[in-house]
Amino acid sequence: MELMEKVSYLKGLVDMAEFDPSTKETKVLNAMIEVMDELAKTVESLSEANNQMCEVIESIDEDLSQVEEDLYGDEDEDEDDDEEEDDDDEDDDDGDLYEVTCPTCGEVFDVDEFMLDEGEVNCPNCGERLEFDLQIDDPPAKEETETPSEE
Repeated sequence: MELMEKVSYLKGLVDMAEFDPSTKETKVLNAMIEVMDELAKTVESLSEANNQMCEVIESIDEDLSQVEEDLYGDEDEDEDDDEEEDDDDEDDDDGDLYEVTCPTCGEVFDVDEFMLDEGEVNCPNCGERLEFDLQIDDPPAKEETETPSEE
């Protein structure tokens, strides 16, 4: 039996008891039943609103899951791709990544040579602007001397 039905049942019991409406006890009993009736209506209304919000949240969650899947794909596939990219990076000198730690939030992230050449990058975590004042020198002369002698 639902809450509204229980309140209606109590109203019916009071009506069938044929209490004297002029007594204080009957007035208190009727007032309590009216309050219970209002509370039951409020609970029913809140329950319906909650059910509707749950449906909306579930729909949003499904949409968000689809967007995440479209953007990020399957994580297992990403890990495999990352391993392949790491292998490729070893072969490519152009794809070198450098690890940077944000002094503000401590976030560790990678930057490539292009980002370093620009001289600044924003932290992906806190948005802090990090500036790089790097002077990339030619490789040491020792390496240059070894290279021609090997040929």
